[in-house]
Amino acid sequence: MARLKRNIIEYRIYDLPMDFPLLCLAGENWRISDVLRDALHFHNCLEIGFCHTDHGTLTFEDEVIHFSAGDVFIIPRHVPHTTCSAEGCKSLWSYLFMDLDALVADIIPSEEAYHFKSSSQVTKYMHLTKDSDPRLHFLCNCMLEEALKGTDEANQFLKIYALATAAELQRRQEAAGKPASKNSKVFPLKPALEYIHDHYMEPCDTSTLANLCHLSQTHFRRLFLSCMGSTPLQFVISTRIYQACVLLVNTNEPVLNIAQAVGMPSVSSFNRNFQQVMDMSPRQYRASTAHRSPRKGQILPFKGWTMPEK
Repeated sequence: MARLKRNIIEYRIYDLPMDFPLLCLAGENWRISDVLRDALHFHNCLEIGFCHTDHGTLTFEDEVIHFSAGDVFIIPRHVPHTTCSAEGCKSLWSYLFMDLDALVADIIPSEEAYHFKSSSQVTKYMHLTKDSDPRLHFLCNCMLEEALKGTDEANQFLKIYALATAAELQRRQEAAGKPASKNSKVFPLKPALEYIHDHYMEPCDTSTLANLCHLSQTHFRRLFLSCMGSTPLQFVISTRIYQACVLLVNTNEPVLNIAQAVGMPSVSSFNRNFQQVMDMSPRQYRASTAHRSPRKGQILPFKGWTMPEK
């Protein structure tokens, strides 16, 4: 299959509650069209996708994978992809978006007893079937089953399955004796996005980000603007505002403390940038989300970032 030229990369941001960093999307709304989009998209967190019916293709930067009912895909953050059902059908999917390490942080053994590495830092997607990978396939489906129940008791069982999944991923990396293999062609901006994700609260200058991607600053700025629809600096600011939104919803910290926590010590600058990104002040945002259950999660409608496909 010829790979379509894609000039658009859509970044989809999911707000994961701090106390239970997992979002489950399921139901009839999550049927995938049989029309191949000319845009790839990626997320700010680990995605586990479950195909329930029909078949089709999942396209990455340089690879097209065929899927069918029963298949499960583990896709790391910042890995561009898109899904298309076979002609004449609309495959039904469910999704788990999560911060796997944070989800199990309170139930892992002590650091002295077991050195837990970041098992969510998988760099290549994983295509799981009952036959090819029965262990991980089973664990992922157990997590989905508990997530669909949505009860406190189910969430505790979900954490246990998540810990087993994280341990399985870590064991495979250790057995290989090296980091998980990467796709033959990695999204060129991924190193910069990973750095921003982990260091957004620190100074993030264009020179450092360009060097991480092995690009000149001029080429890096041009590529970043083309793919992300914003400059690197604007993206860093938006990432800080996103993190501030999470803190505003999940904590009672004063706005000044939150601004400092996300790397913006000037509260006036923080308020101004928050208004530009969210079309409201931090206090207005906190008030507007006060009624929201912290376990429901939502997609933050940042400018230039998309909602799920209809």
